[in-house]
Amino acid sequence: MTSVVCELLYNQSINQEYFILHFKWDYSAPKAGQFFMMKPLRSNVFLQRPISVFEFNQQEKILKFLISKRGKGTIELSQLPQGEKLLLTGPAGNSWSEFLPDNGGSAALVGGSVGIAPMSCLISEKPDYEFHLFAGLKKGFCNKEEENAFLGQGVNAKKVIITCEDGVNGLSGRVTDFLFEIEKYKVVFGCGPISMLSALKKRLEPKKTACFISLESRFACGVGACLGCTINTVNGNRCCCKHGPIFPAKDILFNE
Repeated sequence: MTSVVCELLYNQSINQEYFILHFKWDYSAPKAGQFFMMKPLRSNVFLQRPISVFEFNQQEKILKFLISKRGKGTIELSQLPQGEKLLLTGPAGNSWSEFLPDNGGSAALVGGSVGIAPMSCLISEKPDYEFHLFAGLKKGFCNKEEENAFLGQGVNAKKVIITCEDGVNGLSGRVTDFLFEIEKYKVVFGCGPISMLSALKKRLEPKKTACFISLESRFACGVGACLGCTINTVNGNRCCCKHGPIFPAKDILFNE
């Protein structure tokens, strides 16, 4: 894991909710599922923010992050101008490829909101694998340009299903309502809101389908020192940043 001060190359606005930050990254290549701790050098926010890798171009060494405006920290990131200096620490955490069957087959990728980011990165990383992408959103996009920017390399999945709770430019409802025959996939990966991940676990556990989920938590250090991202598992408490962020769904004890 490396800590480097990087210059923001481009702050790409998708719409009022989502944006993409572009950086030059000449260091260890990140893998899909990993994250970086991020903080502007000039910041009104004390803690760094953990952000999943959205895309890494090996040839051009361009690193991208898909981010949603959720609170003070991410709103601050959304307003940064080109040339702003940020401290990036990473790549950290485990990766999807560790849990992907070697003998091929089809894999279902279920992402909610910016949970799409690590899924899109995996599709780019493993272009010969058959992925079916299920994207769940609260609000649909105004046009195809916004949608494609949000999906990134996810548009290259073998199948793409988009659901929107407002019914705009997508299937109306929650993504978990449209996972027909998902138990037939060799493996299912999920990343997004806890409610979605809990529903995914309930759906697949009786079928004994291999399912792995990436958890979001309040990371303060990113290395397991502060214990701020502790989660409950069948094996006791685990640090989301140090032992994850990807875990077997069957091991997670959701507070229900």
